[in-house]
Amino acid sequence: MLFAIDLATRVVEILGVTPNPDGAFMQQVARNMVDPVDGFLRGKKFLVLDRDTRFDAAFRVILKRAGVDVVLTAFQAPNMNAFAERFVRTIKHECLPR
Repeated sequence: MLFAIDLATRVVEILGVTPNPDGAFMQQVARNMVDPVDGFLRGKKFLVLDRDTRFDAAFRVILKRAGVDVVLTAFQAPNMNAFAERFVRTIKHECLPR
């Protein structure tokens, strides 16, 4: 599951769900995010990403063309993306069987 959080409003957007995210899936997600009508990044200037290899150059190029700057977190620094880390922890705790 790929998600994004608007830090100002704490709104979580589910961007896509797939068992095997490949380059084509990630590029489609990027295009959906920057859609001028109802994209999640409409009116936003920055997107914080971790260093997952799925966020490849093609993904970042689509965002850059739409005027969204990508900010990468440091290596092995989960506190730099604390809101996303907390969301994942909450989902695991509340929704998954123990």
